[in-house]
Amino acid sequence: MRIAISQDDDQLKKELTEKFSDYKTEYSDADIGGGADLWITIIVIVGTIFSQGKNINENLEAWKEIGNKILSLFSKKNKPRFIDKEASIALAISRICQKTKVNDIELINSQAIIGKETNTKGFKLNFAPLDYYILTFKVNGIENFVFCIKSNGEIRFQDYFEHSEWNYEFDWNSYDDREDYTS
Repeated sequence: MRIAISQDDDQLKKELTEKFSDYKTEYSDADIGGGADLWITIIVIVGTIFSQGKNINENLEAWKEIGNKILSLFSKKNKPRFIDKEASIALAISRICQKTKVNDIELINSQAIIGKETNTKGFKLNFAPLDYYILTFKVNGIENFVFCIKSNGEIRFQDYFEHSEWNYEFDWNSYDDREDYTS
């Protein structure tokens, strides 16, 4: 998982290192300026749930916790901050868990679009800080959540629909039996 912050924001580097103290963190510098320099520090969080190869259900609480940490990062929007696709997945899972009780969750589709890739010094690491992430989750076997998250942490679109509304198995008599997740 990668989070990019302004290169000169030493206080935020310290804060992120503390927030993710359970994980190994590595730092790389990169220039993402288009025509003018905009130097960032990319913080790579190693050993996170993303790289362990486990599915979301096995580590739901960890995904949610990381999503909450990322959400708090964007509550202070005074300098540029960017996240990668894995971090946006954690952010979306955090939002889903705020909306409904999750017993089962599956990432159905994820896609990054409109990227501008950059390289770190020494070309060690590619990072695309200007992406949009389109994410689709199936939750509890019947609910579907769709997100569009910008790499700056802004949730541009979020919606949900029940599977039954799309396959016509849902009927008027069983409507009152369904759980209302919109309140």
